[in-house]
Formats: sequence, C-alpha cells, structure tokens
Amino acid sequence: MKFSKSELDIIYQYAAPTKAETLAGMKEIVPVIKDLLTKAIVENAIRKLEKIPEPECSQFVAATKARFLAERDNSIRQRLAAAKAQEPILQGHDLSGIERFHPETRHMITLEVQKQCFVGFKGERFRFFLSDEGYRNAKHSEQEGEIKIKSHAAVVAGKLYPDKKPRQQER
Repeated sequence: MKFSKSELDIIYQYAAPTKAETLAGMKEIVPVIKDLLTKAIVENAIRKLEKIPEPECSQFVAATKARFLAERDNSIRQRLAAAKAQEPILQGHDLSGIERFHPETRHMITLEVQKQCFVGFKGERFRFFLSDEGYRNAKHSEQEGEIKIKSHAAVVAGKLYPDKKPRQQER
C-alpha cells in the first residue's frame, strides 16, 4: 500500500506501539482539524492503516517513526558538520576560562592573524581575555598589520558587554 509523504508524516507524529493506539490518536484529532486538506490526509492515512493487519501495521508504524527520526538526526548532524567546516577553529582562551574572571581583565577580543607573528600563523583565529595593557598591545599589533581584531567586548567581573556595530545610514 502506498502512503504519501504527508500521510507518513502524520503516522510518524502519532506513532504508538500498537495499531489500535496509533489509530486512536489519529482518530482523536480528526474532529478538531479545521484545515480540510489536513483533515483529508489524516482520514486517508487512517483508512490505509486500518487495511493493514496488526503485526505488519505495528511494524510499519515503528519503521516509519525510526526512518523519520534517523532523517532528522542525520539532518542535524549534517548542518552541524557544515557549520563547523565553514568556521575556522577558534584558539586561545576558552569562553568560560579562568582568564575571563581575573580582576585585571577588561577586554575580550577575537582576532585573525594577518601575517606570521608572535601570535601565530596567517589565517589562524584566536580569542583572548586581556588587561588594558594587553589590549593596547593588540591594537598596536593591528596597526602594524600583524593581526585583525574581528570583535571586541568589554569585560566587567567576567560579564561580557559586546561593542555595538555602527549602523549604516539609511538612504
């Protein structure tokens, strides 16, 4: 028996261990569905499931649910992998590291190395929690072209206050 993608989606959402429980859940929602197309999809799925004998029906419902869960999990994994592949690794201080909470820490910066220098190699990215003096040194390195500061946040007692980006004037 052929099920449409929409019918399989409904079956996945109301999947229960037995045919009777799955059908009961689906029949329960039919009277409250306002959208005629959705109502027709649910009713068609119910009719088709009723034609399948019990052991096969429960197995079909379980397999449908497992397939939807696997697709969802794979989709999430693929999106996370793609995001990680696009973003270079951020080295340096950990966001929740102890450096953030030192009393002299006033700045958090993320930077990209522009040319090989004392910080690292070209293209590497770092996060640092710095004192006022450390921040002055970083600004000097930026003026020298060694690094490019990508973002800055003020740090007060470990709490971060990111700089606001200047708004572009509307035309």
